[in-house]
Amino acid sequence: MEKNTSQKIMAFLEEHPHATVRQISRALRLTPADVRYHLAHLIRLNFVTSYSPSKTGKRGRPAKTYSLGFHARPNNIIALTRASLTVLFEKSSPDHQSSVNDLAGQLFPVPPERIGERGSLTSKIIRLISLLNSAGYESRWEARSEHPCIIFANCPYRSLLAQFPQLCEVDKAVLENHLDLPVTLDRHIHPFEMVPATCQFSIHPIKKP
Repeated sequence: MEKNTSQKIMAFLEEHPHATVRQISRALRLTPADVRYHLAHLIRLNFVTSYSPSKTGKRGRPAKTYSLGFHARPNNIIALTRASLTVLFEKSSPDHQSSVNDLAGQLFPVPPERIGERGSLTSKIIRLISLLNSAGYESRWEARSEHPCIIFANCPYRSLLAQFPQLCEVDKAVLENHLDLPVTLDRHIHPFEMVPATCQFSIHPIKKP
C-alpha cells in the first residue's frame, strides 16, 4: 500500500532526524508549503517535534529542524493508562467522586496562590483556556447571554473514552477546580463517531457550596 504524504515525511525523519523543510521537500519532491502543512498536522498529534537552532553567527535566521516525536515511536503508554484507570475506578467504586477529583487535581493542579482567588471570571477562563490548550484540548470559550461556555474541539483522551467515560467527569472537575464555580457537561465528543465534534461545558456563575 502506498504511503500518504504524512507517512512519507515520518519515514524520512526516521532516517534523517533534524531535517529542515527544504531537505524534506527536495527528498520527497514536495513543495515547501505542502511539507509545512503536513508537519503542522503531525506536530499537533505529537508525532513530530520541531527545534529552533541557536544562532550560528552567520547571516539570516537558522532553519528550523524536525524529528520524530515521542508518540511516533513504539511505546506501551496506552496499555499502562488503561490498566491504571481500571485499577483506580474499580477499586474506588464506593468513593467514585473522590477518585475523579483526585485525578483532576493531579492532572491540572490549582496553584496554591490561586486557591480562593478573587479575580474576574473572564480572567480565570482565559487563563484556564491557555492551560488546557497546552495539553491539546483545542479549547475556546463563548460569553453567552445565559452563561459562559467552554468548548473543546479535541479530546486528548478519545481513545480511552469508550472504556472510561469517567474521563468526562474528570474534565468537568478540572473546570470547577480552576473556576470555583459549578459546571455542567452539555455534550461530549463521541469516541468513535464524528458527531458531536466538540465537548461543551456550561459555567454557572453561582458560588459552589
